[in-house]
Amino acid sequence: MEQRQHKRYRLSALVSFEWESNGSMLLRGEGYTRDLSPAGVFVITTQTLAVGTAVRLAVDLPGLQRENSGPRLKTQAHVIRAERGGFAAIADAGFRLQIQGSDSGRKSTKESSGTEAVRRVELQHQ
Repeated sequence: MEQRQHKRYRLSALVSFEWESNGSMLLRGEGYTRDLSPAGVFVITTQTLAVGTAVRLAVDLPGLQRENSGPRLKTQAHVIRAERGGFAAIADAGFRLQIQGSDSGRKSTKESSGTEAVRRVELQHQ
């Protein structure tokens, strides 16, 4: 029986993540999303993370134009399933959307009204 509360979207996007080891050493890894929902993500990676591990995730969504990077989704999450070749993580408080600043060249969080704010609401953990 399906117990998921959120629709998952198949999407291959670059993911960077970091977590602390048992010795409080900060570790980093990269992978790709297999699927994504407002509540979580499955990451395809060679890194092995144990169930329960707290992890900071940054998902780089594809841009509309080839030369521009797309929006970035960031969240604090924890691993709920680990398997060979990847892990599933659930967002502790939803995803935060960042878009490329048009004049500054750096990413900034969009909290204003408009399309970006609507996307942020849609990605909040219910």
